Amino acid sequence: MKISECTHLPEKFVGPRADSCEENHFCPFGQRVCLTCGYVGCCDSCAQHLRKHAKETGHQIMASYPADERSFIWCYTDDDYLEPDEKHNLKGIKQNPKKRVQMW
Repeated sequence: MKISECTHLPEKFVGPRADSCEENHFCPFGQRVCLTCGYVGCCDSCAQHLRKHAKETGHQIMASYPADERSFIWCYTDDDYLEPDEKHNLKGIKQNPKKRVQMW
């Protein structure tokens, strides 16, 4: 789906606010980041933290983490990958997390 067709986009994409899952969970399949608030959590193949976050907050747009130009962008409501364009993409997204999560 073209990203411009999605009606769930935040005004601006934000970078991650932590360097790993904020629920202190290790997921071998990967982390995801909410592009609305920067929450970092486990993917659907693991503990589904990002899906739960989307349901609880209404933040529907996420990306694979670390978020960069090669990351995919997903909309939970549309249940589809979003194709970036010049206006909506992950170029230059800030990668410096404010919160370092301790694992174990």
